[in-house]
Amino acid sequence: MRTVPRHRSDAPARHLREDPAPARRPTLRRLLVALVAIGAVCLAALLGLVVFAPGTDLTRSDADTGQGAAASPDPLPDAAPDGRVEDPDRVVQPVPPGWGEVGPLLEGAVTAAAEGGHALATCVVAIDAPDEPVVCAGDDQPRYAASVIKLAYAVAALEAWNADLDAETPYGRLGDLLEAAITVSDNEAANTLYDLSVEGPAAPDTTNPLEAINAVTDRVGLAAEFHTGGAFRYEWTGDMSTVTAGGSARYLAELVRAADGRAPREQALTSPEVARLVLGAMTRQQRLWKLPAELLEGSTANKTGETDSESHDIAVINTASGRYAVAVVGTALSEVDTPDDVIAGLGRDVVGALGGAARF
Repeated sequence: MRTVPRHRSDAPARHLREDPAPARRPTLRRLLVALVAIGAVCLAALLGLVVFAPGTDLTRSDADTGQGAAASPDPLPDAAPDGRVEDPDRVVQPVPPGWGEVGPLLEGAVTAAAEGGHALATCVVAIDAPDEPVVCAGDDQPRYAASVIKLAYAVAALEAWNADLDAETPYGRLGDLLEAAITVSDNEAANTLYDLSVEGPAAPDTTNPLEAINAVTDRVGLAAEFHTGGAFRYEWTGDMSTVTAGGSARYLAELVRAADGRAPREQALTSPEVARLVLGAMTRQQRLWKLPAELLEGSTANKTGETDSESHDIAVINTASGRYAVAVVGTALSEVDTPDDVIAGLGRDVVGALGGAARF
């Protein structure tokens, strides 16, 4: 009859009880254990000398391991987002395969707007592509600029005041006026920038803001397509501020070119310092329900314009395939009957075709 043991411990004592022969040779076992321990200590000491010897390189190449060094961290991207539109180290890159889809998408937006009773013209410039190609759709006639033209006021005023945001003007700090005019589209702040374009220490030799502001825009041949005709106040100048979609997109492309420092001085819209300040204010825009509405936060720098008969949005948008200037100039039937949803969809679809939005 087999006896089932009541205890099946795996402790060393169990092996001594169940295998009496080794138990009778404790001295030999202790000697062997001691020799092994001494050998281990010597080996560890030898390895320590190798590891810490000067010039020792413990890394193994891919040829040694047959695979990549998995323990090495991935390299940082070439251009981590920094919130800035400008890129002094701009790399020219070809338009992506989706560029061919942009034209039909713009045409589709124009058609969708027309179905709602709104006229739309729109253009896209591939800022970082060779020769900066442009694609447009819609009847691009000059339309009342609304608040889009405040960008031109800002550029001219900053030039007149040496791009000094801390300058104390007769109407307040220049940086505060810029922020109010661009990010929340305050009319009074914009009117002040208009006036300051001829009042600063570096102002041009004229007392007429229309001359000063249009002279800046005319440096890049856009005074007719991104035209200042007056301020936002009840006074007749005999003129009217007007823009086209093509002119607006090119104005943004020139602003970025200046900010990058790529434009020769005699051919630049403005200085790099001024361009960067204006684009920076545009990245802090609070009117985001049109082109930026369905895009990644931090991927756009835009300026809107709207009245009860106009609805515009122009933006520099960063994507996986580079920066693009997108301009939409449209009509509205009232303050609530607008093509704004169509404009938001256009932004989403075009940017999707170009590889998706990416933060500046």
